[in-house]
Amino acid sequence: MGIDLNTAQLLIKAHKNGVSFGRMATLGRQRLLGNRQALISVLRKSGYELPRNLVRRLLDPTTEYAEDFLSLLGANEIVAIDASDFEGAQILHDMNRPIPDSLVSSFDLVLDGGTLEHIFDLPTALRNAAQMVRPNGRFISHTMANNFCGHGFYQFSPELFYRFLCPRNGYAMESCIIWEDTPRSRFYQVPDPDSVQSRINLTSEVGTFMVIQAKRLGDVPREFVPQQSDYVRLWEGGPTEAVQHSSSLAKLKSILKRIPTMQFAVRKLLRFQERYIAAEYRRLRIKRNAQGVLTPLKDLRVICGGYFR
Repeated sequence: MGIDLNTAQLLIKAHKNGVSFGRMATLGRQRLLGNRQALISVLRKSGYELPRNLVRRLLDPTTEYAEDFLSLLGANEIVAIDASDFEGAQILHDMNRPIPDSLVSSFDLVLDGGTLEHIFDLPTALRNAAQMVRPNGRFISHTMANNFCGHGFYQFSPELFYRFLCPRNGYAMESCIIWEDTPRSRFYQVPDPDSVQSRINLTSEVGTFMVIQAKRLGDVPREFVPQQSDYVRLWEGGPTEAVQHSSSLAKLKSILKRIPTMQFAVRKLLRFQERYIAAEYRRLRIKRNAQGVLTPLKDLRVICGGYFR
């Protein structure tokens, strides 16, 4: 688990926008990753005063963890929670199991810096993280979106967080930001798929990260189970356009197959469909923003590749 230069930029942005880091919990102790001199430059450009002794600690290669950086953002108490004490966690708890009452509503900020994708019982881990946040506090998760198959148990979609961190579950999503791990590429704000009435399907050529930020509004019931938004619309309002298109195509194929002289047309139709699928995959690459639903962040750029673990 760790905070790289790009996650650092987004955490700085959150702090500047009023997120309290006061008493915070991290899921796993957070390493400080990436070029330290570049981090110091980002902090200074963002208006933070850096005493010489702090600069020395940040540049010291033996400074492995991120407490100094998080303290600059206003954290006055940082509690790491992990299933093992191998990195010096203050609280030992397996997030596959429900948290004890002593941790409920205990923190201004709960930060997942790359832990959730490694926890098998994801629903329990998500509920735990959501319950640990105090009312009006925040949950921030830095996780994997595309091209990290094999890194952990899971890769995640924005749909998961929009559906789980919703008012019915005591939360409001404030931002969902994705970026490709390529120098000078853009950060993009991803809207709620339900608000655009469509799945937001995104592909990428390289590893793609996601940071979500949500504010706790009220109670977080353990019995809440989210449903994917496009299926809810389907159940409530009949077939979507995509379903109707698929049904029409299947009917056309069935009719053509009954006519012997049309076998060539059927094969041609199938080849066309294969080319269409390949073209659609390329069209949906994040940087093309073909659907027009992603909003580039104007004030930030990806500093560098290199999410080192």
